[in-house]
Amino acid sequence: MRTYSVRPVKAWVTLMVSIVMLGSIIACSSAPASSGGVQASSANAKKAMVIRKKEGGGEAFIINHLKKQGYQVMDVVDQDFTVDKANGYGVVYVSEGVNSSKMDAKLKTSKVPVVIAKNQAASDAGLVGVSQYGDEDKVRTVHILDSKHPLAAGLKDTVAIYKEEGKISYGLHPGKDAVVIAEYPASGSNKKVTIFGYEKGAKNINNEAVPARQVYFSLPTGEESKLTDDGWKLFDAAIAWAAANGGK
Repeated sequence: MRTYSVRPVKAWVTLMVSIVMLGSIIACSSAPASSGGVQASSANAKKAMVIRKKEGGGEAFIINHLKKQGYQVMDVVDQDFTVDKANGYGVVYVSEGVNSSKMDAKLKTSKVPVVIAKNQAASDAGLVGVSQYGDEDKVRTVHILDSKHPLAAGLKDTVAIYKEEGKISYGLHPGKDAVVIAEYPASGSNKKVTIFGYEKGAKNINNEAVPARQVYFSLPTGEESKLTDDGWKLFDAAIAWAAANGGK
């Protein structure tokens, strides 16, 4: 009876196992990275919802501008807006012309980033305190306080936001976690802050953690046509930073 050696068989099995393992390693290294975290939230970053007043106004400027910047835009009348309707969007823009009393009171709980131009709506959302806001006429410039932050759009010092005198809106004394970007110079301690934001997870004025980035941006309805290139740069930075929602 002839006896066969098992060594060649073992060697063949070892070789096949090695080939399979090598193939798995190559496949893993060439597979695309997971879309979790910031990448998942930024998948819809170019989908914007604009909340406007029923009668319409300067929102047309905003909608057209966003489209030119590559955003898919859906506009919703203030009285028809609910937080749930924002699901699937990258950012929500709240026009200054909205009627705050008709807005969804749960706006501050939105898991979709929000940029608010209505100072009363910003107060309702806890970005500033109750009645800690106002308006100022005959303004052309703002002063950048944090030029290194993405919300500053690379601008610094005094920036002309309007081609001619216009109106601004502002908040007073945002929460300590807020990133303060620009102000309208004022005497005393009541600095009129025209651009500020809260990072996802930061505490708002009510010491509540915000579920997504939230930004206040001064842009009274009717003033859109007066914006300079730098004014639009600041607007674009507010939308983009909010939509990144934890990214850069």
